[in-house]
Amino acid sequence: MTQAERVERAAGGFVLRQGARGLEVLLIDDQYGRVSFPKGHLEPGETWEDAAVREVREETGIESRILCPLGRVEYRIERDGVPVRKQVRLFLMEEIDEQDEPAHQAEEVRGAYFLPWAQAEARHAERGYDNWSWVFAKADVLWRWHKGGWETRWRGVQASFEPAALDALWHEVRPLVDDLTAAVAKELAVVAPHIRWTADTPVLPRTVGPEALAGAIEHTLLKPEVSAVDILNLCRDAAAFRFHAVCVNPQHVALAKQALAGTPVGICTVIGFPLGAAHPDALAAEAEAVIRAGAGEIDMVIPVGSMREDDVWTVHEHVRRVCEAAHRHPGVMVKAILETHFLTYAQVCMAAMAAAAAGADFVKTSTGFAPTGARLADVALMARAAAGRGVKAAGGVRTRADALAMMRYGATRIGTSSGVAMVRQ
Repeated sequence: MTQAERVERAAGGFVLRQGARGLEVLLIDDQYGRVSFPKGHLEPGETWEDAAVREVREETGIESRILCPLGRVEYRIERDGVPVRKQVRLFLMEEIDEQDEPAHQAEEVRGAYFLPWAQAEARHAERGYDNWSWVFAKADVLWRWHKGGWETRWRGVQASFEPAALDALWHEVRPLVDDLTAAVAKELAVVAPHIRWTADTPVLPRTVGPEALAGAIEHTLLKPEVSAVDILNLCRDAAAFRFHAVCVNPQHVALAKQALAGTPVGICTVIGFPLGAAHPDALAAEAEAVIRAGAGEIDMVIPVGSMREDDVWTVHEHVRRVCEAAHRHPGVMVKAILETHFLTYAQVCMAAMAAAAAGADFVKTSTGFAPTGARLADVALMARAAAGRGVKAAGGVRTRADALAMMRYGATRIGTSSGVAMVRQ
């Protein structure tokens, strides 16, 4: 998006209710004779969510609540001779009072009605807009996720959960995870075809023995108060225990390179850290600087705020710019930190696919600076969504059992400050 480009934002809802005919979807007939969903412009001071709830009410008379983001489309139009970029988000919503019947109230809406799911999907396929052709498949997955309580039952499960029970839970949720990755891939093929990423689906859980742990550990020290002596001690431990790498702030890359000379331990650093809010030009320049200082691996934070509003285009561009700079140097690898704490499960899936498509060698869960860190459910999803790329579990991984559980479910690297304690357990 150029600076001169005018932007208009709109939001609306894919509204569901349990009616006499089963699960029903709220549709509208717009002024052009097409079938769509209630949506409209954001008013000054509104959030995306505020606008979605208000527009559903104003266009159909239905009171509804948001369950989760559903997705976003962007396209260009011309208004009064001025080019405009439209950004439109839909939310998965449910009617609050299922006794109400819709009544179209806005001038631009010719009709509003609920239809049973299959009928609604067929009508939308016949008379809807192509850029929303993916929406029923994704809404179906997210509705089943919501009704099944999987945000708590699966995403909230601890890595320390008993392995047999964990595997049984995975066996139950895996078809839904597969459906989610397929739905997001279908969405990307429509809204951002240049960001498509497909790969073979990995088999999970994997068989992982404790002997594999040390070689997967990135011995990490990223606190702001770290001293040079702390870094030297970190490097000494990494060499003694044969960890894969150390992960340090850019200031300490040259010192770590000197301390680890003659050892096989790699040097990883972070950029755009921990907020992910840097300009892509700054990210590319920072990547070049840390590579010159001696870094062989770069962990970059994606623009988390962009992904939270389903702006996959900006996420892809930031990762692409860093990969473009880093991959000019043979052997240098890039890991995209998704900061999964702030993302929905579907957004984790989309971010992983976007990062892989942009050239990231790994996707990584967390910075360690968010309220929560690595979640086993996120690791498993990332391993499937970005299959063929590595997965780094980081943030709150402190025990050998937790690390091995993460590796069983797709992690190929473990970022931790507790590596020495892990291998001694």
